[in-house]
Amino acid sequence: MVLFLSDIDGTLLSAQRTLSPRTIAAIEAVRAAGHHFVLCSSRPPESMRVLERLYGGIGSPLVAFNGGLVLSGDGEVRHDVPIASADARFIADHCEASGLHASFFAGEHWYAWGEDEWTDRERTHTWVFPEPASTLEFVASGGVDVTPPHKVMCMGDPALVDALEAALADRSGVVTYRSKDTYLEIANAACSKGTGLLAVADLLGVAREDLYYFGDNFNDLPAFEVVGHPIAVANARPEALAVVESMIPSNTDDGVAVFLEDWLAGSAG
Repeated sequence: MVLFLSDIDGTLLSAQRTLSPRTIAAIEAVRAAGHHFVLCSSRPPESMRVLERLYGGIGSPLVAFNGGLVLSGDGEVRHDVPIASADARFIADHCEASGLHASFFAGEHWYAWGEDEWTDRERTHTWVFPEPASTLEFVASGGVDVTPPHKVMCMGDPALVDALEAALADRSGVVTYRSKDTYLEIANAACSKGTGLLAVADLLGVAREDLYYFGDNFNDLPAFEVVGHPIAVANARPEALAVVESMIPSNTDDGVAVFLEDWLAGSAG
């Protein structure tokens, strides 16, 4: 039994930002052959379930928020590493003062800064909807102390994002990922996709040599380090391509599907 794990954005999604029919068929085929296929992303759980429904994957474990939250197939929390509330409050205060948008994602809940262009983009991008309470209301009410966020997404002018990134540089409890010049993802420094996927491997009883991971970006590097078979799409960052076992076609050329098809054909032979 093999465990395939995949990043979503830039790796698994097509140019239409969904799963292509070929990718759906390939995932269905490996699952039908008795293997596991698990999504591993910075996205929130419900956003990942939208994709799982396309290939009948509901009931599989999920690695959400770059490894900050791992859920078993029945939704049980198996790994939980949120951002410390003090760090979350610091981020909220900084963003309020500077005018940056800060979305807080805590488990199944998304607290958006307000109804602005960034909320619209995130809603379109993730297919989920924010809570009625805003980020600042969530913080002011003390909710951030009870259920601190697993991920904070800060969005805005690149110079403002630069300033926040610099302000967080000496806060050892958080790690930042710059997915684009206007986006800064923030998580607990103690979590990574690597630790998250190992929690899934332990849950399913799969050895490291039987772990295959597909990725493309900086936040995939910790995952590449711990699996037996690190694989990058052709459109991956050079830093990712430098450390993987093999390169497959780009996400827009159904690279993951191509690999799964070839792997299944080889294992059958």
